[in-house]
Amino acid sequence: MIPQQLLQRWVRSRHAMRKASPSKIQNPKSKIATLLLLLTVVTAPGCCCWEGLCNLRGGGGRGADQGPPYDRPFPLGQVTDSFWESQQTNAEAADFIFYDHEFKGNTAELTPGTKPKLMQVALRLEHVPFPVTVEQTVNNARPQLDQARRKTVIEQLARLGVVNAEKRVVVAPAFAEGFTAVEGEAAYYRTLNNSQFFESFPGTRATFR
Repeated sequence: MIPQQLLQRWVRSRHAMRKASPSKIQNPKSKIATLLLLLTVVTAPGCCCWEGLCNLRGGGGRGADQGPPYDRPFPLGQVTDSFWESQQTNAEAADFIFYDHEFKGNTAELTPGTKPKLMQVALRLEHVPFPVTVEQTVNNARPQLDQARRKTVIEQLARLGVVNAEKRVVVAPAFAEGFTAVEGEAAYYRTLNNSQFFESFPGTRATFR
């Protein structure tokens, strides 16, 4: 590797020689030697890229073979990680939704199976910024029922020690839309057919949660 200071010193010495003895510079052999030395300096691996010459020629300097910064590929995961994190955050927020089927019929009473979920929501609520959402009835057809369900959830959370539960519980549509009747029927028969397939071929059954 040729230091930049050494190269500049050599250039200055050549200028001094040209002023002191022009006849020597006119010597063809001297010209050839000078050109060869310049080519060696410019094309040498790991050269110092004097005045950016290596970068212009496309080789030698550190990072010269990578192109301009805006043309380089992103580090692994830099583009896709934000999407995965958004999906993970939305999925975590969905844990705090009380769906329509978690209430008994068209009442504001929670089903027995919802009590474990209610306890988990009460434990996690102070550690997350998400609201507790009571799923709104379809097309907001029963706003009084929605408010009664919200009141039930607030009372249950307050009973479990949640502070300011009234400010955290809202009525809103669920994040994920439910199945239509056609989609539900197709899912039912698809599950039924898969069960028959697993029964026909023992050992292929898988557990889905």
